[in-house]
Amino acid sequence: ATGGHVPCCAGLEECLQGHGAAAHYVCRPSCGGGPGPAPAAYHPHFDTTPDYLGIAARARGVAGNPGEVSDNFYLVVADQGGCDGGCEDCCFMQKTVARKMSEYVQRRKASNPNSQLLFVLAAGDNFYWTGASEGRFKGTWLEVYDSEITSVPWFSVMGNHDYGQDDLGSVCPHVTPRFTCDAANAASPACGGAAPYSTETQAYDSNQLNSDKGGVDGELRRNWHAPDYTYFYTIPELDFELVAMDWNYEDVDGIGGRGFTRKQKAHCGSAAVMEQTLAGIQAASTKLMQERAAKAAHKNVAILGHYPAIFQRGVSFREMYLSGVPANQKAQTKTFNFYGHTHLQACQGSVDRECVDFLTGGSGGCCGVGDIPAGFVAISWDSAGVQAVECFKGTANDAQCAFTYRPTGERYDLEINQTDVCGHTDDCPA
Repeated sequence: ATGGHVPCCAGLEECLQGHGAAAHYVCRPSCGGGPGPAPAAYHPHFDTTPDYLGIAARARGVAGNPGEVSDNFYLVVADQGGCDGGCEDCCFMQKTVARKMSEYVQRRKASNPNSQLLFVLAAGDNFYWTGASEGRFKGTWLEVYDSEITSVPWFSVMGNHDYGQDDLGSVCPHVTPRFTCDAANAASPACGGAAPYSTETQAYDSNQLNSDKGGVDGELRRNWHAPDYTYFYTIPELDFELVAMDWNYEDVDGIGGRGFTRKQKAHCGSAAVMEQTLAGIQAASTKLMQERAAKAAHKNVAILGHYPAIFQRGVSFREMYLSGVPANQKAQTKTFNFYGHTHLQACQGSVDRECVDFLTGGSGGCCGVGDIPAGFVAISWDSAGVQAVECFKGTANDAQCAFTYRPTGERYDLEINQTDVCGHTDDCPA
């Protein structure tokens, strides 16, 4: 009975399930007793079909396309999601970085008409302060960045703020799942399409994950890709692979900015349940990386995570990946490691004087105009088809992608901003 109310049969209780517009009642023997423990393992579901988004069809210099492979590039940001939910000054900061990104794309096109932006990587804390809610993809992403930038795929991972209470089920999806992948629907677009990574049962309840998994904001966020918390994506024509990692378990005390809230504990049952979920995601993420490293299918590898090694008990994703690559393939594997969490731009590891470990947390989402240099990363390919750093802090042209804020013409109140920031995150300015 659409739109109506059908009473439960005798002996069953009406139990509320889901959130917002998706909320509905189900009949169960009992609504009490609280949520159960998290499943013992997490099973990512995504499509492993090479380049199922068709990025190579736009790429220059491959598959018979005109131009040179060096015409292609991608951008990387982290900790960028300040508008429509972050601090007093965070939208000004995010828009400043967004404007600089647009200028970079236009400047590159002016000097090279064949210039082609292929995709953008987003390394977490995409929605300050406490995760994505309905409408945030419009106010925090679509209306912030130039349409030329949002018209290409954005591949994302979650940061600690993304697991906040505005995305309540993200940290315990088994409690009130809005979507479930299993062997029966593994070939559906939501669960893996033509080549699913997994066929095991896995529940989903996150606003930020793809809309076909129950994520919010529908068609307007179609170029924002979060097929799962951890996944990989390959573009054979560019000999390229993205490995998306989630180790947020390492920062359980910083989830949502200040740790698990009472609302989250009430929904999930306990902090222990949320920790179990995050631990399962981390284990699945580690397993995925080990599999991809052993396969070593592509010479250009981008690893996308949220944290520097110092916040992961010293574990570097780049070193982890390379430790699993067969010895006879390591020399020809070019691996870049991108992350944020600390709100500035800095190279934290180089090989042959080229950065390979990129801290790019200065993309404007947090926490004040003193978090500098701000900016983003630009990566291209050389004439041999090997990815190369095109613009980052320390390159000859870094003024185009690493800069300070100059707040003019927009409201700026340091005291108000500092009070706001300190109320929402442990990253409180001194």
